[in-house]
Amino acid sequence: MPETLSSPDALDPELLELPAPPRARRLVALGAMALAFVASSAFAVSLRHDLAYFFHRGAALDLGDAATLDRAALATNVEARVAGTPMLSRAVRYRRVLTGAEHVVFPLAGQRTIYVHADASPSSLARTEFTGRLVTFADLGARVDDVEVYLARDMNLPVSGESYLLLADEPPSGSWWALLLALLCLAFVGLDAWLLLRWFRPAPYRG
Repeated sequence: MPETLSSPDALDPELLELPAPPRARRLVALGAMALAFVASSAFAVSLRHDLAYFFHRGAALDLGDAATLDRAALATNVEARVAGTPMLSRAVRYRRVLTGAEHVVFPLAGQRTIYVHADASPSSLARTEFTGRLVTFADLGARVDDVEVYLARDMNLPVSGESYLLLADEPPSGSWWALLLALLCLAFVGLDAWLLLRWFRPAPYRG
């Protein structure tokens, strides 16, 4: 016996005539959500060194005079203090794109183990003691790649990814931006995960 519209299992002819949702648009939306999930996760992971420094506690590591320091005593991603005479004749100046602030990177006299990154103001460069974040060039990733290449290629200095760089006047509290960005990334990851799960979750049957 043919089913009528009064039957609970009957199909509404008007619903059957509705066009199917465009497959290409669905695939694009799904791909965009997946890409945002991966990108946010990767960016959050890239902030791990900055987050570790933000949560660093304890007194600054006193390295003494740069000319007599022991490389074995160095640690990365900690607050440190070092004394030495800036070799401004071997310095590299550059300007940050986002802030427009001018900075300079230079070695300290008598050694080639630690380089100093400081702002380019005369008062900053007149010092002989610097305190800040001690990292390797590799820890900073692409942020100082051009500076590293210039020091090695054009200034003939023994610089590599394993060379140390002291980011002068950057205490742990100054990395608060890393925590903010990490939380923002995690929020995007959580939202994308929820949207993806909702996308593939079967719709509830309404009888």
